[in-house]
Amino acid sequence: MSQNAPIDAIDPNTLAAPAVRLRVQTALRWMAIAGQAAAVAIVYLGFGFDLPVVATLIVIGLAVALNIALLVLFPANHMLTQRQTALFLAYDMVQLGLLLFLTGGLLNPFSLLLLAPVTISASLLNARTTAILVLFAGLIVSLLSIFHAPLPWLGLPPEIPELLRIGMWVALLLAMVFIPTYVWGVSREGRRMSAALTATRSVLAREQRLSALDGLAAAAAHQLGTPLGTIVLVSGELAGRDDLPEGLREDVALMREEAMRCRNILADLVSEENDPVVSQTHLRGLMEEAALEAGLHNKEIIISCRPNGLLATREPRLKRQPELIYGLGNLIENAAEFADNTVYVAVTYSAQQVVVEVADDGPGFASDIIGRLGEPYTSSRSSKGVQDSDEFGLGLGFFIARTLLQRSGARVSARNLKKTELIDGAMPGGACVRVVWPRQKLETPF
Repeated sequence: MSQNAPIDAIDPNTLAAPAVRLRVQTALRWMAIAGQAAAVAIVYLGFGFDLPVVATLIVIGLAVALNIALLVLFPANHMLTQRQTALFLAYDMVQLGLLLFLTGGLLNPFSLLLLAPVTISASLLNARTTAILVLFAGLIVSLLSIFHAPLPWLGLPPEIPELLRIGMWVALLLAMVFIPTYVWGVSREGRRMSAALTATRSVLAREQRLSALDGLAAAAAHQLGTPLGTIVLVSGELAGRDDLPEGLREDVALMREEAMRCRNILADLVSEENDPVVSQTHLRGLMEEAALEAGLHNKEIIISCRPNGLLATREPRLKRQPELIYGLGNLIENAAEFADNTVYVAVTYSAQQVVVEVADDGPGFASDIIGRLGEPYTSSRSSKGVQDSDEFGLGLGFFIARTLLQRSGARVSARNLKKTELIDGAMPGGACVRVVWPRQKLETPF
């Protein structure tokens, strides 16, 4: 973005994982305790299976004791650290593993519940912590596949083929790797998108505040008009007095002249409040403002604006929107940063649509990221050894520009130009970003 409009940088590699309240985890553990107790009661009392009731109730009681201890030691709104969350999830896996050890090991259908803690970890914790918990869960599964009490049954338990046991063990291990990996990827992408949208809202709010300065200036002009008029009136009366010393006469005349100048400036601001020249602009004028928003570069920016089609139409007149100026300025700045010499801003319009193409004569978009361009935290260029070192880096600036332009009804696409492709009569051969609006969405009605 332009150097006159910085915002705080957001590094996707340091995005904080969402914090977890202690009461949320204890509530989930109470649910697990209730489910475990209900399963033991149904299997033992309902089905009459031979079950080590005392041992299983002791293991369930350990979870109850942990929850009670946490409620006593910490306030209800206590926020768990990543380390605390990981330790409690590891405890939940051990507690469930003990229950499975007493009730048939992996042959117990409830062994699938071992996937729950690692899946929760993938959605809340970082990759390293989740990987450690996955390895720990894999160790528990492997031990349960070898060491476990017989499966509760009416009479003699059935003979389970060894191949089926191995298959269940492998299936659980694969699920413990695949499911957390998938959940972690989706969760991380959600956090990245949330951070990028927060940055977009911040940019839009700032631009709207800057746009509102025109109205504030007009209001200030109304408030200052009366005291300035009084100064002009009094200074005129002083200048007309015959007994005024000659040394002060020049000072009074200068004071009156400067007061008149201030009053004229404020009068112009008042008249500009509803002036269509201020509130509206032609399409080319908008492009020139966007080029100014892009900041200063040692590159030539060529702007063209012409009708497209056999039936010539007048140049669109549109409302001066900060979103448009900021978004287009971002695209122009990005092109100027990577251009060798020239940036082309080619604007065409017809009765149906308005098209803006921002092209440069640089190396173009890298082939490995052009398909992902527009996603937050995707580097927009990797050629020429240029690193995204500005405050937006990693493609966040392009994401914000695209989001702002899409809010106005535009479609934004990016591509690399062919060597022989013409843009405004030239063949730059670099990158090109194309923005297309339906004309009725962009143009201000008269």
